[in-house]
Amino acid sequence: MFPKVTMFPVVDVANAQKEESRGKSFLFDFKKGDFVTIDGRLVEIDSLESVKVWILKILKTEKFKFKVYDNGQQEQYGISLLDFINKGYPIDFVKVEIEREVRQALSKNPEITRVHSFIFLTEKRKLVCEFTAETIYGEVESGVIV
Repeated sequence: MFPKVTMFPVVDVANAQKEESRGKSFLFDFKKGDFVTIDGRLVEIDSLESVKVWILKILKTEKFKFKVYDNGQQEQYGISLLDFINKGYPIDFVKVEIEREVRQALSKNPEITRVHSFIFLTEKRKLVCEFTAETIYGEVESGVIV
């Protein structure tokens, strides 16, 4: 007489995010420009080490330069820093824009919760930007050179 009701499982949203996999990550040696291998196998990384590699990769990828990252949308992978080189912009403007670009690029990773403590140093003709990224695994100190 009464309809049969199928119960749906209760989903714990907090734990569901933790279980969500972002796929495998592998250790990359940015000085050599190649993945790290041991006995012919790629070295798999996770947690904080994976986020560190992700941060370095996005900071070293100039936005709109590589076709492989073209997704047909305005928002693309990478960071735009070439716009600030030798353009004669005031240094304070360049610092604010670099900070904005870094925050915007890193905000794409859900494992990064906050980017702060920006410090700018001048080395010869280069501007060094150092910052701290807080992740769900801990803090990462990183930077970019313009």
